[in-house]
Amino acid sequence: RIGIIRIDSGELKSGAMNTWCDANGYTLQFTAPYTSAHNGRIERMHLTIMNRMRAM
Repeated sequence: RIGIIRIDSGELKSGAMNTWCDANGYTLQFTAPYTSAHNGRIERMHLTIMNRMRAM
C-alpha cells in the first residue's frame, strides 16, 4: 500500500489535495522547485511509459 505521495510544488499543492490525503491516510511530501532529480525514480518511470506509448 502506498503511504507517501511525493510531488513537486505545482498545482496539486492545494487545500483539497491535503484534505484528500488526510482523509485517506496518505502523507504528502513536496520536492524543492525546479529539482526533478529529487523525484528521480518516478521521473524515470514516466520516461519509460512515454517511450513505450510512442513505440505502439
